[in-house]
Order: sequence, then C-alpha cells, then structure tokens
Amino acid sequence: MSKTVSTRMEEEEIQKLNAIANEEHLDRSALIRKFVLDQIKLHDMKRAAEHYRKGVASLQEAATMAGASLYDMMDFVEKEKIRPPVQSTQEIDAEIHDAIGIAKKNR
Repeated sequence: MSKTVSTRMEEEEIQKLNAIANEEHLDRSALIRKFVLDQIKLHDMKRAAEHYRKGVASLQEAATMAGASLYDMMDFVEKEKIRPPVQSTQEIDAEIHDAIGIAKKNR
C-alpha cells in the first residue's frame, strides 16, 4: 500500500523540478519519486560498500545487502575507488587453507 509523503520546497526549487519533469516527460510527482528512490539505492550501495571496505562483508555479501547485482556493486566500488582492507600473507594463506578444507569436505 502506498502512502503520501509531503515536503515544503522553495518556489525556485519547484520551478527547477518542473523544468526537469518536462525534459524527462514525467509529472512532478513521478520525478520526485524517481529522485527519492535513486537516493535510497545510492544510500544502500554506500552503506554496503563501507562494510566491504572495512572487511566485514565480501563483495557478494555487500551486493546482497544493497539489493544489487554483483556486477553493479563491482562497478560502484570501482567508481568510488573503494578497496577492501589489505590482508597479510598469513591471513591470505589461512583463507586458502580453510577454503581447501571446505572443498575437500564437500567432495
């Protein structure tokens, strides 16, 4: 069920919205809804990418958190220049060892 949300805006801002709505061939309400939903998606991507940057989540986990595809998340972190934390050689070796152990169990 959808609900109505209202906000106050200055006349100049409303004129800008009307101009954009005309360019996009949308009514003002549809344009505002599009803008809000785009910002919610961006917020979700940023929050998930921050988990990835901190090493709390893998790239796939971050994509799932954001409700995005892995490819969209890959594009986002590349564009934002977000990198996971640097791991030591010992940490990488331990992860490989754990992965090999899991793979052998699942055979």
